[in-house]
Amino acid sequence: MKRTAAYCLVTVLAGVVAISLGGCTEAHPGVVASGDMPFTPSGTVSAAEMGRRLGLMLQRNSGHSAALRNQFNSVVFFADPGGVAYVNGAPVGQKGGIVAVNNTLYVPQSLEQDIRLAMRTHRTYTTTPRRSVSPRHSSPPPVKKVAMRYGPVVIDAGHGGRDPGAGHNGCTEKEIVLYVAMQTAEMLRASGVEVHLTRSSDEFIELNDRAALADRVNAKLFVSIHCDAAANRSARGFTIYTPKTRVGQTQALASAIEKTMSATGQPSRGVRAAGYRVLLRTSCPAVLLELGFLTNSYDAKLLSRSSHQRTLARATADAITAYLTR
Repeated sequence: MKRTAAYCLVTVLAGVVAISLGGCTEAHPGVVASGDMPFTPSGTVSAAEMGRRLGLMLQRNSGHSAALRNQFNSVVFFADPGGVAYVNGAPVGQKGGIVAVNNTLYVPQSLEQDIRLAMRTHRTYTTTPRRSVSPRHSSPPPVKKVAMRYGPVVIDAGHGGRDPGAGHNGCTEKEIVLYVAMQTAEMLRASGVEVHLTRSSDEFIELNDRAALADRVNAKLFVSIHCDAAANRSARGFTIYTPKTRVGQTQALASAIEKTMSATGQPSRGVRAAGYRVLLRTSCPAVLLELGFLTNSYDAKLLSRSSHQRTLARATADAITAYLTR
């Protein structure tokens, strides 16, 4: 009996130890333990499902942005803790975080009503059909697709692929400028501007090919986006470069960008003439925008934040829109 009791006690203790050790397994945030399945945030739906509910088609859904469209409306989401959606270019929401899970954006369900209220309506959306004058013409007339009103504009995200650009303070230029360029493009498209990107992924594009794109699409303007670097680590702020051969042609565009960029709180280093190939090889007004210095710890900290990158994209998009509509 004593031996049996001792054996039982040892068995119980071994079970307790096993359970306690199992409870020490590190929990990974955003991942469900069973089966290692991705965790979908509570109260959210995928961008595609939100589009289905709103009668919009999903144009793109990536790890940082998603776009929904129909003939009359454009809805753009960015991965953002504030949960802001852009409906036809206007911000709507702040109902909770918009988050990315496995390169799919999930948005708060509570945004649906706000987005729906901000969307443009059209008579073809009504459920009661109008009485036709003649049975021979009972089918509704085709809906005319709304065309882009301004542009085209070429947005150039500098570097890419085997050319990383500047890399300091844990930041890589090619990644930052691509994110800013793509957000700028989405914001412009939401405002009715036709936009072409020299690159939309981490790829290397020759400088001559970047400039040639502007001529090929008959662009109204060309904006190249970069981050700066300097031996003097105290240097900070944004700089705007114009082609040294056509300073007067690009002055209005450069002034518009300097005005909106200054509103972000970043110091301006002014507008300067330069001989960069992407500026000289384009025939339309062209500028090269240096967003800030990655060699400066303060600038680098700002440039690494997605919220600041969106602020810079908004400033760039607003300047371009102001230039096109002046």
